[in-house]
Formats: sequence, structure tokens, C-alpha cells
Amino acid sequence: MISKPSNYDNINENGASSKLPMGGYVAIIRKVTDVQDKQYLEIEYDIAEGQYKGIAVDAYEALGKWIHNFRVYYTEKALWRLKKFISRVEQTNPNFQFDWNNPQCLVNRGIGLVIGYRQYWKDDGALKEALDVQDFCTAGDVREGNLPKAPECRAPKDPPPAPAMETLPDASEDNLPF
Repeated sequence: MISKPSNYDNINENGASSKLPMGGYVAIIRKVTDVQDKQYLEIEYDIAEGQYKGIAVDAYEALGKWIHNFRVYYTEKALWRLKKFISRVEQTNPNFQFDWNNPQCLVNRGIGLVIGYRQYWKDDGALKEALDVQDFCTAGDVREGNLPKAPECRAPKDPPPAPAMETLPDASEDNLPF
């Protein structure tokens, strides 16, 4: 006899997990990649608690790629965000201290994420939407509903790309039908 999977109601009929609602989530860091030439950490995560627990794994299995990720830059201009990220991981995980020589120490650590959406224009002019990790907090803050900011859907800053112009034939008077 077949039994209903626990995440059945969250499965999209087109093969991908349903859209994660905006809000605060307790997450677990699954993978860290240090992209040194561009000075950022690529963080792949999954939801660790609640109704959407494991949604990233479901999406990965359906799509063949990890779509729950974000970047934390360590350029001079973005150090405030890196510090906030590391601080919230340390505060969420008792007795944990970030090892500057080993960013992989973040794997399997918890953190609170404020997740919204951002819209962007594709090259073909279509307006698309993607998950957007908008802020960091502790897992305790998420559980208590104390988010540092309300999540939002950010509209694109730039206008849509202009459609490609067709090259029209030369319209000289000699070629006119009248």
C-alpha cells in the first residue's frame, strides 16, 4: 500500500518544490565554497525546522541543482555583512567559533535567515523571481518571531532589456509598390 509522503502538499506538479513563503527560517548550512578571486563565500543551505524542513533537498532532487544559496562577500565594502553572518552563526551554535583558516567549519551549523524574493529581468525580457536571503538572525530569533526586518519582494532596479531591433530592408522610392 502506498503512503502519502510527508512533503506531498509542498510538491510542485512541474517537478520542483513549491515556492518558499517569505519569512524567517531556521536553516542549516550544507555547503560552503570560498570563491577567492571574487571574494565571497557561496553558502548552500536547507531549512532545518518547521513545515518546510528539507525543502532544498527536494528541490535539488527535482531540478538537479541546488537553488537555496546565497553569497557573503568579504570585500572591504561588505565586511559588515560578513561580520553579521559569522556573528549570527556563532550565536546560534553554542561553543562554536568561526575558524578563519577553514570556512568549511560552517557546514552543518545553524543560522536564522530572513528570506524574501527579488525580481530580475532575463535576457529575453521576461521578469523572473528568485529567493533572496535578505538578513541574518539567530535561530532563537526566528523561533520567537523577532526578525530584524520584514522580508519583501524587491523589484528590479533597472528597466527591462530592450528587445532586439530587426534589420529592415532599404526602403528607397524605387522599391515602393505605388
